[in-house]
Amino acid sequence: MSISPDAELSRLEKQLLEHMKKRTYEPQDISALARGLGIDSRERPALRDIIRAWEKEGRLLRLRGARFALRAPAEEPLLGRIRRIKPGKYVFIPDSAGQEQVSSLVGRGAGSAPIELAVMPHRDAGAMDGDLVRATLRRSVPPTHHRRRSRQRPDSEAVRLEVRIDDIVERRRGTWVGIYRPGGRFGTMQGDGRTSPEQVMLTTPPPADLLAGMAVTVRIENYPRGKMPATGSIESVLGWPHDAGVEVTAIMHRYTLRSTFPPEVLAESEALPRDIPAEELERREDWRERCVITIDPASARDYDDAICLTPLPGDKTELAVHIADVSYYVRPGSALDKEAALRGNSTYLPDRVLPMLPPRLCDDLCSLRAGEDRLTRLCIMVFNAKGDMIHSRFADAVIRSRARLSYEQALAVLEQREQTDSEEVDSMLQQGHQLAARLRQRRFGQGALSLDMPEVRILLNAEGTPIGVETEHSDIAHQMIEEFMLAANEAVARALKAALVPTIYRVHEEPDPAKLQSFALTAKSYGLQVGCLHSRGELSRVMEQIRGHADEQLLTVALLKAMMRARYATKALGHFGLAKGDYCHFTSPIRRYADLIVHRGFDKLARGKHARTHLPTPAELAHIAEHISETERNSAAAEQEAHKSMLAQFLAAECDSDNPRPWSAIMTDAYPQGISVEIPDLQMRGFISGDALSDYLGGSWFFERHLNSWRSTDARQLSPGNTIQVVPDNVDLASGFIDFIPWNPEI
Repeated sequence: MSISPDAELSRLEKQLLEHMKKRTYEPQDISALARGLGIDSRERPALRDIIRAWEKEGRLLRLRGARFALRAPAEEPLLGRIRRIKPGKYVFIPDSAGQEQVSSLVGRGAGSAPIELAVMPHRDAGAMDGDLVRATLRRSVPPTHHRRRSRQRPDSEAVRLEVRIDDIVERRRGTWVGIYRPGGRFGTMQGDGRTSPEQVMLTTPPPADLLAGMAVTVRIENYPRGKMPATGSIESVLGWPHDAGVEVTAIMHRYTLRSTFPPEVLAESEALPRDIPAEELERREDWRERCVITIDPASARDYDDAICLTPLPGDKTELAVHIADVSYYVRPGSALDKEAALRGNSTYLPDRVLPMLPPRLCDDLCSLRAGEDRLTRLCIMVFNAKGDMIHSRFADAVIRSRARLSYEQALAVLEQREQTDSEEVDSMLQQGHQLAARLRQRRFGQGALSLDMPEVRILLNAEGTPIGVETEHSDIAHQMIEEFMLAANEAVARALKAALVPTIYRVHEEPDPAKLQSFALTAKSYGLQVGCLHSRGELSRVMEQIRGHADEQLLTVALLKAMMRARYATKALGHFGLAKGDYCHFTSPIRRYADLIVHRGFDKLARGKHARTHLPTPAELAHIAEHISETERNSAAAEQEAHKSMLAQFLAAECDSDNPRPWSAIMTDAYPQGISVEIPDLQMRGFISGDALSDYLGGSWFFERHLNSWRSTDARQLSPGNTIQVVPDNVDLASGFIDFIPWNPEI
């Protein structure tokens, strides 16, 4: 007996096959199968015969406990990236084609979050974080012998999908970075276990001037595989890890960030003409006599957006958003374009910027400098008194920025503390603030989430050594520009979608229900009132509770972890955090390749049938979306690591200072060893030992477990939520762990 086409199967065979093909099927023994099929005792011998025959033919798998499951057909290999979750645990993220293939197997529709598949233990083929690999899908059955039969859920999804890595197509990194340790024949490199193996055996003699503890880069020879260690040879000596600039340079190597441009790219950028051809100016809308201004950080050099507001009859407002027309200079297939696509985005490290485009473009030709003619892509939107966008149109333009303002200058005008040299500019700023307030109110009314966290900036001296910290909070000047850019991004996305122009969208899927439930439990443990978080309204209500909470930073980070990571895709899947159905990145083409792709599609909106821009094919767009999502993730990881390193170096120097700066800390928990604290202005956590309380606050302090607090003999008490002034006492630069002590100006 064999499994033939359905038309040739007996009634019982059809029933059995349909039953075992169900996605919710859990492997069962013959008795359970009979009950599941609803057959009586007379048909059980026939059922046993079918099962025995199918097992003999290899159609069925006999599992523990004489349970049976259909043998899965051979799967087509999948292509995708490896992600390291924690030591020894990896997940596989299929590419767009693989996502569709796996989605069809698990019954997930369009708009679902990207699928991540567990990598089978000991079947990773030596792959490391970020590697492009080829994998085979496997169906595994979790053991059920430890569960009570009465509690088994017949409708649960028992068959789990996981993968076996078959081949490594492309390694993420070409070099490893770590610390040199002598020992053995030539010594070893100690890696971080994430971007490099924890230990690499060196195969060649080290340089004569290399000392133990110095940072080095290692040329990869062999990756670790099974019991075979990783091997390599020293490529360069970076220096002592915490000397000025060394750690950031190491991070650049660790994340394969490009610090220089190839000669052909620089030559192409230098060959670009400074003067704009007359015919190009004639075909564009001329806004050079209009009041167009830029508002950017004081330290910025690449001004890629400008605004102009005009009041209209009927309490309406016209908002014109001008964005630097990078696509005019960077043509598809050029050396500039290939390099920009490879980088994907600019990377902002504490002591340097690694731009996506050469300085000739980002700091000069494309930067919307005041008083100079510049080409722009123009998005014009008209809003009514409620903040509804009632009209939009698109064009190519030329501008001559009237004023270049910093956020601080714009804020001073909005708060009426200062004025610019132009009454027209001052009036336009006030009008912009009113419009932005309506847009912001409308957006949050639609369920947008406010997950903004203060930005901590490291201040450096001329040598690149951290000497201070600034905490930047979102103010009405920042919020005004943010709302205008969000509106332009949404308007362009809607128009491209309506015009059926292939492009790249910015998407943010709904949170994973399991992660939301985990966050809800965490929030409740901190005393928050939490209902069903699948409702946007409830999420917003919980966020209001978090704002100002003693553990605001911890809870905000926990909520962010419950959210999906925003990414790029070729379909408009919506943006959950912004509560927008159609959204793209249009406003920063100097620093993001996604925006440059959108600008090329924008040509269809601005010029219609006269558009000349070559658009990528759907397959090319999908590849670009996956690639730039990866480069964005890589840059973000490097930026975060560099920031933490610089901040730790700054606090380490403060430990040796005769006059360290005190910080306001919020106590978050109490332990027998001391108290944990959070320093909001540093966006970090630390620890104060119990002994330090007595040494610096006086008196005798003891831990009260039942009150989760520390109390002194003179009735002083420190409990979660209390604020205390602290200074750093000890910093472990390797781990980033920081000990603080109470600040006592009299000691």
